Amino acid sequence: MATTRALAALTLCAALSGCDPGGGAASPTPSAHAGFGGPTAAAATTDVDEAMFRTPSKNIFCALTRSAVRCDIAQNKWNVPSKPADCELDWGNGAYIEAGKAAFTCTGDTLLGSATETLEYGRSLRSGDVLCTSESSGLTCKDEKSGRGFTMSVARYSFF
Repeated sequence: MATTRALAALTLCAALSGCDPGGGAASPTPSAHAGFGGPTAAAATTDVDEAMFRTPSKNIFCALTRSAVRCDIAQNKWNVPSKPADCELDWGNGAYIEAGKAAFTCTGDTLLGSATETLEYGRSLRSGDVLCTSESSGLTCKDEKSGRGFTMSVARYSFF
């Protein structure tokens, strides 16, 4: 188990250092729950050191550490922005938060199928400053220190 966690953490760090999808330019930041309806009640939160989890739909798989989270999505109906020139790997198959920044992933691997634990709807996991909440309308992850994060579901995504 420790080897799996260490490998997941290493993979997460390597994957997140692959490219700068923002190209240094500022982009508009939509509301955290634009079009998602937002959570209806406070989710029950469990504090962890790190976690590999999936949503109940088994469509989103995540690796959560004390300073970062990466989530990959199997099926979606949204379009991602054009692949940045400095991304030589797979673009936009998920999202991440690291160092107070939220963006699409540029990775050569996947988290899909990697988790056996489910983050049930109405529940949250927190590791350090990173909080992920599962709702039937989608998954929201947020760096509580910077306020940056993302929400994703089959139908849509947003960064805030």
